[in-house]
Amino acid sequence: MTVYSYLSRTARTLQLLQSHSTHARKDLRTFVRNESSFVPQRVLVVAKLSRYHFERLREPELNEAQLRAKLIERGSDYEIMLASHLATKAVEEQVTQVLRKMNVQYRIINRTTLDQSHFTWADLILPIGGDGTFLLASNLIFDDKKPIMGINSYPEKSEGYLLLSEKYTRSIPEIFEKLKAGHYNVLMRRRIRTTLKGEGIWEAAFHMHEKGRVAGSERFYVNLEFESHKPTKLPTERRLPWLALNEVFMGETLSARTSSLLMKLDEEERYRRVKSSGLCVSTGTGSTSWYKSIHSLSQQTVREILRLVDGKQQVANGEIERICSTFNNSLQYNAEDSKLCYSIRDIITTDAVPALVPPRGFCKKVLVKSQCFDAGLVLDGGIAVPFNFGTTAKIETFPEDSLRTINLPD
Repeated sequence: MTVYSYLSRTARTLQLLQSHSTHARKDLRTFVRNESSFVPQRVLVVAKLSRYHFERLREPELNEAQLRAKLIERGSDYEIMLASHLATKAVEEQVTQVLRKMNVQYRIINRTTLDQSHFTWADLILPIGGDGTFLLASNLIFDDKKPIMGINSYPEKSEGYLLLSEKYTRSIPEIFEKLKAGHYNVLMRRRIRTTLKGEGIWEAAFHMHEKGRVAGSERFYVNLEFESHKPTKLPTERRLPWLALNEVFMGETLSARTSSLLMKLDEEERYRRVKSSGLCVSTGTGSTSWYKSIHSLSQQTVREILRLVDGKQQVANGEIERICSTFNNSLQYNAEDSKLCYSIRDIITTDAVPALVPPRGFCKKVLVKSQCFDAGLVLDGGIAVPFNFGTTAKIETFPEDSLRTINLPD
């Protein structure tokens, strides 16, 4: 059997299994539909801070024509930027109109006005924007009781995997009708708990938006009220208050520098040294995000492998596309699964230094000791803490840390 035949047969088998699994999940969701009416009394709207609004804050002295000219000169698409901003504002206005009509209390915040007290006050967290806005809001929910449900404000340009389907963007009242009728289900998405040990673990966290800001622009901080309540005698162990929904990444801040890490999987007794461009540990939710991007096969790769095996055999582009699509989709697994998937990016191996651990795999927990000198541990591509030489991170999941996500039927 040729490699091509094997890949093709495997792709077809995976497609059949995935098709069966998809139908089973849909049937299960219908079966476990929650018939309890849910009418929120206090809704916290976490609105997207649009790129247009961000640029407007950076350039307050410019009029609209001047701002447009400057953005175009910089290479930005002003029209798309403005369209996304207006679309988000339109959805936000529709939501508030519906809430007022229902006599539901609401508050609206964005990245610049984050405050933990708002999250404590609300009985429903409602991000409006894209997956980034959803992740930002989820990072400030610290238990498995507070429900969250996201609306995609601009589905024309945003996939919104974590959000309600596109049809609800165009039918806001239907969202709350479904909740009231009990036509919804709850997905308890597993999240990652991170515990640090070592020196320097109490240094202030920062948001990646802050790292990337341009001098003179607004400073966008994560709510860090935790930092103001440090004990006078700092312990050498710290459980981070934020829970990662997608992934935790560890590596040197300067991406061109090799990240040297020691890692142990599950109950292994000894650390194994890994040199790479960083380590990414993902949940089932994150398996559709960065994890999938790291490991996805390209059509070019499959075509070149088949050519190396049998240069005479011509393979149709459609077959190559199907093999890639089937393999890449197979990387995804259930968001409620307790297992983690780790990815060692660009692992460095030579004949003299062979790989001591596979570049990807599943586990229940990971213990990582930093051998880096200017590194960060980043949760969901947003919140970051220093992760330098000697600091140890324990990465694991617990049922009580899950995120209570509300889904509506498509």
